[in-house]
Amino acid sequence: MHKSLVFLFALCTINGALADWEFEVTNNAGKTVTVPVAGRRYCGCLSSSQTAKIKNTNGGVMRLFSTADCTGNFVALYQGSTRSNAQWVNSASIGEDDIPSDGPYHCDPVN
Repeated sequence: MHKSLVFLFALCTINGALADWEFEVTNNAGKTVTVPVAGRRYCGCLSSSQTAKIKNTNGGVMRLFSTADCTGNFVALYQGSTRSNAQWVNSASIGEDDIPSDGPYHCDPVN
């Protein structure tokens, strides 16, 4: 499956002015998109997005998951940090630490 940046966090980007958090995703071609996220903590789908690199610009403590529903093992991505080779990331939890995530609880499976 070829991921693209088009579907990236569609529900989160309704109004960037209301964003509490944000992070950047860079695809394989080097195009970077800033993703605004509103709320205390949000689980968002990245399974349809090409994620060559993810940078936590202001996302609180991000957790990157290979699962599509922000469950299971994760890699923490602290504010100001960048994770290269992030093609394995299918969901991310963004926002305040130590509280449950709101948001879509699954993504379409990656084919």
